[in-house]
Amino acid sequence: MDGCRAIHEETYMMILLFSVLNDEQRALVERIFHEHHIHFQRISFNIVKSEEAAEDVVSTAFIKIMDNIEKISDLPCPQMTAFCVTIVKNASIDVLRQLQQSVHIDYWDNISDEDTDDIEDECIHNADVHRLTEVIDQLNPDDRHFIYLRYTLEMGYREIGELLNISEDAAKKRGQRLVKKLQKLYEER
Repeated sequence: MDGCRAIHEETYMMILLFSVLNDEQRALVERIFHEHHIHFQRISFNIVKSEEAAEDVVSTAFIKIMDNIEKISDLPCPQMTAFCVTIVKNASIDVLRQLQQSVHIDYWDNISDEDTDDIEDECIHNADVHRLTEVIDQLNPDDRHFIYLRYTLEMGYREIGELLNISEDAAKKRGQRLVKKLQKLYEER
């Protein structure tokens, strides 16, 4: 019964949010839905390992997308998609936490980027995901966002630099510092 109540509350929230959007915002949400819904569901399924949970996650993600539509509409297309993917992945991880499940390590092993031979990056990829998630939660929001861009969205340092308006070298140095910080926090746990 609680599951049904949550679904009804979620549906009500979607209708309410959708009704307060202007025509342009509504059209953008619809476009994002039509272009990315299946991709979002696949991303979520890879994390939560359940079709039903993935569907719920995508519904929750669209509520958050509608809630942030003003911010999203100001972004260029690739950043808009990346922002929405971030929402989907964060919602998926939230579901995992609620269900007291752990993410399968093979999901994280599939994350790749141009520097996979870098020892520091390998530490991130091979870490116990549950423990690593707890450690990442200790970081400030900007650092968590950087880690997310780098390891979840698989963005290179050049892309991250462009997104954050910093040089590629500055992004790489920041990434290296964050990995060292994560290693230290991870080892302390």
